Amino acid sequence: MKPLILIGATGLVGARLVRAFPLIGREVVRIGREAGSGIDLRWDMDSPPPPCPSARGAAVVVLAGVTPVSGDAFDRNAILARAGVAAARHWGAAHVFVMSTSAVYGDTGDRPASEDAAQAGTSPYARAKLEMEHAVRGPDVTALRLANVAGASEPFLSIRRGTARLDQFTDAPDAPSRSFIGPVTMARALAALADRAEAGEPLPSVLNLAGRTPLPMADIFTSANVSPDRVAAPPGAVARVHLDVGALDRLWPVPSADAAALWDEVRATDPVSVDA
Repeated sequence: MKPLILIGATGLVGARLVRAFPLIGREVVRIGREAGSGIDLRWDMDSPPPPCPSARGAAVVVLAGVTPVSGDAFDRNAILARAGVAAARHWGAAHVFVMSTSAVYGDTGDRPASEDAAQAGTSPYARAKLEMEHAVRGPDVTALRLANVAGASEPFLSIRRGTARLDQFTDAPDAPSRSFIGPVTMARALAALADRAEAGEPLPSVLNLAGRTPLPMADIFTSANVSPDRVAAPPGAVARVHLDVGALDRLWPVPSADAAALWDEVRATDPVSVDA
């Protein structure tokens, strides 16, 4: 069993995954831009990649990217993804998983979106991620359209900040609702996909990466014993983003998780200082 190579291991999702993989007994090589105790290999992705012998025959996960909270230009997503894929090929990796987003689907309504659904997301972030997917398309690349990651996305971030606000949709009382995935579950899914790639199995060019059942965001607040202020949803707010995980389920049995289980995974992958 080879280690997973994580490029962008210090971001919000990457840091959660780094703490999740030991919980499932899987070794990782952590690659990041800044040197430090949480990094095995330093790489500024605008420079040529450093040697990474552990990547030969292994799976590489490109987590590095620009999100709405990171403050950089969204067109950097394609640049970083191309650099990550080129590095993986240079290292002789078996397969590359590039992190995309469920935002590419826009508002899915009640029917979960499968990978062949229309990409109706109109935000600059969603369009940039689609451009990124097209820029790195190849038989050795899978774009993972990632759901909201518990602990690294909303509403978990707002709850931890003490900002208890939640949009209210007059025509959709259960909204906003999203597909979620816990960081430990995400680590298990990536490990299972990596095992298949390392065994030489062909993998889809695009996969939704989420838990089995979407949840109303209100459930996340309730499970944290927080009562949010309900505010009228602004124009353009997205009521539902629900992902169909049938394709992933054929490769790895996707579990169901309620809000309490997601919070359990958040606490399990919190940095030590949070609990001190």
